[in-house]
Formats: sequence, structure tokens, C-alpha cells
Amino acid sequence: MGKRNTFSQQAVDYLRDFGGCSNVDAIINCASRIRVTVKDIKLVASNRQFIADGAVNVVRHDKAIQVIVGLDVPQILSVMRQLISGLDIYDAELDEYGLTPIGEKATMLYECFGLDGNIQQITVSNNQIIVQVRDVSWVDPFDIMMQLGIGVTAVKTIDNRIFVDIADATDIARQMLMINMYKSKESMRNDNDQKNN
Repeated sequence: MGKRNTFSQQAVDYLRDFGGCSNVDAIINCASRIRVTVKDIKLVASNRQFIADGAVNVVRHDKAIQVIVGLDVPQILSVMRQLISGLDIYDAELDEYGLTPIGEKATMLYECFGLDGNIQQITVSNNQIIVQVRDVSWVDPFDIMMQLGIGVTAVKTIDNRIFVDIADATDIARQMLMINMYKSKESMRNDNDQKNN
């Protein structure tokens, strides 16, 4: 087995080994492996390189590649998905949770909107993120958003829409959409699991 490093670094290394974010066509996981379909197989690194970057082994079938990494797959894949969503994998400064500064702001702001499932829609206009919610009473007040230190300068509520003025609104909104999609899929998966048991 290759070197052991942080989840964040492994995610960056594996994406580089897959030929970069733009070469990843689809990405899923199972219990111990990351399954990726790539666009151009010629851009993918050797099995030796994947192993040097921490993989246990690599299985290839045409453009479908399975990187066996062990039980750390969810953490690594979470960071990979964040990076694929539009952040530069080579310039990303990741914190101890595998988040870039934009990803960290998006996660903190996302959590201000209450329980999972409360966000119905996220849009952006200039430096304003507009979040439509099911229940406004679940949303943190403006002073709490200000105390987070993520750059929120104003918050206005009209009906069930919250208007948040913040720098980097487009990038933060993109990350919030990715979080919301992930949470929705996770919730649907849990609902299906409960129905099947």
C-alpha cells in the first residue's frame, strides 16, 4: 500500500491521477472503493501512481476505473465532489475538514437555514444569494449569520425567501447547491432503506 495522507490530500491526488476534474465523467462509491468513469483514458495516471498516492489497488475496465482505498472512501469522496463542483484542485487551500475557504463559508451558511429539507431553492443575483425555504422560523437570524465571520453584510426576508448579501455569492451558492443535492440524495437513500427494512 502507498503513503497515508489526509483525506483532503488524497482527494486532490486522486483527481490529479484521474486526469483532473474535467476528465471525470461520473463518480460513485461503494464501501471500500471509488468508482470513476473518465472521458479520456490517456490522461489517467498509472496504477503505480494511484498506489503511491495511498490506494490499496486499482481495477480498470476501459474508461471505468475503481480505486480501492479502504473505509476512508466517504471522506475522500466528499472532498473530491467539492473539488469537482468548480474549485481549482491545484490551488485549493483546504482546512482540516477538507474544505476550501469558499466550501467552508458555504457549509456554514447552509447550516443557517435549518434542518435538512428546509431549503427548496437556491439562486444568486450579483452578490446576493436568494434561498427559498419551507419554514422561515428555522432560519438563523441576521446577527448569528454576521457572527460567523463569513462575510454576510445584510439579510432580508420576504415571504419564504431569504436574501443574503455576501462576497463570492456565486461560488458560495454553487457549493450550497452541491451540499443540498447531496443531502437530498442521502435523505432519499435513507427513506428507501427504511422502506426496504
